[in-house]
Formats: sequence, C-alpha cells, structure tokens
Amino acid sequence: MTKEHHYVIVYREGTGWDIDIDTEESAFPDGTIYNTETKDWEYGYLGEGEYNKDEQAITEQLSKALRQMNGED
Repeated sequence: MTKEHHYVIVYREGTGWDIDIDTEESAFPDGTIYNTETKDWEYGYLGEGEYNKDEQAITEQLSKALRQMNGED
C-alpha cells in the first residue's frame, strides 16, 4: 500500500518556514494523506491518540528540516 503525505508549507517574514495547518484543513478537507490503492484521502490523526501509519515520523522529519532552514537547529 502506498500513501502520499501532503503538506502546505508557508514562509512568513519574521518567523520563517512552517507547516500551515489552517490552509491544509481548508485545502484538504478529506485529509492530507492520499491512499493510492483505495484512491481515498485519509486523516493523519485518527482520534483517541492514534495516528495514521508513519504520520508522526514524517511530520517530525519535515518539522526538523524546516527548523534547520530557519536556522534554529
């Protein structure tokens, strides 16, 4: 099974690069993960402390890269 994780990244003067969750929610109302087998969109957070497979790890890696781009790490 292949899943594509989609993110909206924004650059704001003064704060730098970040994940834009508000725009993600409006741009991807059915979730930000596209399942290529089922052709369905899925949510990263499934509820009750559960996340879609690999969601947390991918988001952490992306967040780390953005912090580095901002000169924070």
